[in-house]
Amino acid sequence: MQLTTQNLNNVYQTADQMRRLVETYFTDLGPWLCVPFIYFYRFVCNLPYIADPKNVEFVSRPALTANPAFKIARDCDDKAVLLASWCQGHDRKKRFVASSTKPTGRLHHVFLQLDTGLFCDATYPKNTDYLGEYPYFKKVTRIVPLTEFF
Repeated sequence: MQLTTQNLNNVYQTADQMRRLVETYFTDLGPWLCVPFIYFYRFVCNLPYIADPKNVEFVSRPALTANPAFKIARDCDDKAVLLASWCQGHDRKKRFVASSTKPTGRLHHVFLQLDTGLFCDATYPKNTDYLGEYPYFKKVTRIVPLTEFF
């Protein structure tokens, strides 16, 4: 599988790239498309978090992120792409949302929201108990939809 690169200068460009990866490569999930969402969500939560390399915004296609042996990057945007890919395979409407917990409001985290209003943030294993709610609202200083529902 060949990796492609593209300069991503802001969260909206990153979200556009995420959406492109979902729409193009959701079939990467293969047999994962046959399991209930809750099981897939828990699997994604338990994939190790790996921060992007310094000064690089890395967003990978679902086949890479879902592979436990992949060690380059697996942060919030990669995990959001995985969840959105499952939804794409089931014709579920979803969008990417960014948030901040910083006093400046600088957006630094992204997760998935379903059109039912439920939030799905599989970034960390502790989030397995928070499907449908966002566990960090007490700390959030800013929250912004990055895409329309698709």
